[in-house]
Amino acid sequence: MPLLSHDPVAHWLLVAAAVAVVAGEVAATYVGRARDRKPQLLGSLADSLPLYVAGRGAAMRQDRGTRLIVALAVYLSIAAALAIARVPDLRIYANNWWTLGFGVAIVLVGAVLRDWAILTLGRYFRREVTIEPGQRIVRRGPYRMLRHPSYTGIFLILGGFGLAFGSWVSAAVASLIVLVGMLPRIWVEERALAQAFDADYTDYANSTARLLPHVW
Repeated sequence: MPLLSHDPVAHWLLVAAAVAVVAGEVAATYVGRARDRKPQLLGSLADSLPLYVAGRGAAMRQDRGTRLIVALAVYLSIAAALAIARVPDLRIYANNWWTLGFGVAIVLVGAVLRDWAILTLGRYFRREVTIEPGQRIVRRGPYRMLRHPSYTGIFLILGGFGLAFGSWVSAAVASLIVLVGMLPRIWVEERALAQAFDADYTDYANSTARLLPHVW
């Protein structure tokens, strides 16, 4: 059976899902930053805990090149998923409308979670590990349960696309590649936060999961 993604309807469903992911992130970033520019909404920060502590002056970047690692992992996971889906023997129990729809649904759930995280952080959302004066974390939205909900969103998006491409193996490999790519970023980010917060961050970390509730 040929790849279902070659069907015009399936192809446009995948394209629409990809557009929704990109457009949603752009919109969430813009809306979140625009919202936080309004002084009347800044009072909600009083209910938050300090997340970053920085000295006087400009923001301090502590990314250590992990943004590039994550980007490469995303591209590699997509390429691997597409390559695997082209192998007929690896499309068993997939490559049908049910798995395509389920995969696209997972993509959209991941995109909504990531956009929710971006909106929650507002103007403090960055694509690099950055310490800014006055930046804070809030115990609301997805951050009540997860320390890295935006990364969980990426994990779901890539796994969902892998399945939608027509293979459970594609989904597993894509998910594994992006997870491995995110590990250095998580370690760098948590180390920076632990150094900035000490006991406060330890308390927050002990009350939340990294990526999956009750798992890790």
